[in-house]
Amino acid sequence: MPKNDWVVFTIANKEDEELVPPVVKICMDKNVSYTCSAGTLAHWTEQYFDEEITGQALDYEMQTKKEFDYEFSPVTTAHQNFSEGFWFASTLAHDPYNEIDKVVCLDFTHRKVKKHLTVLIDKINNGWLPSDEEIELAEYDN
Repeated sequence: MPKNDWVVFTIANKEDEELVPPVVKICMDKNVSYTCSAGTLAHWTEQYFDEEITGQALDYEMQTKKEFDYEFSPVTTAHQNFSEGFWFASTLAHDPYNEIDKVVCLDFTHRKVKKHLTVLIDKINNGWLPSDEEIELAEYDN
């Protein structure tokens, strides 16, 4: 995993739940700048990232006796639609303080989405934009 200035795109479903907490901790330790989550656990994964950010902020405040500046914390998002989530992670995820040049995809599922991601990368590189229906459609694309 990169050491800073990167986006993580996670894909997790209910059966993958036990994998999320340790990976969130690793991502935070590696200074992830932006998190985008998809799969049936998208909102839960985003919430777990938010809780880890808050926990680290409280630790910082207790150790330094200074107020934590959330301005420099990772931004977290959850996406109902897999394709739209990856499009967002690879095109819109932005850190105003650092140039993000890497998207790391962490697939916790047994679906093996590598082929689908390869097709999406080609579509995105050729100007594809998700439709309003895709943004709202709660489905895991195959």
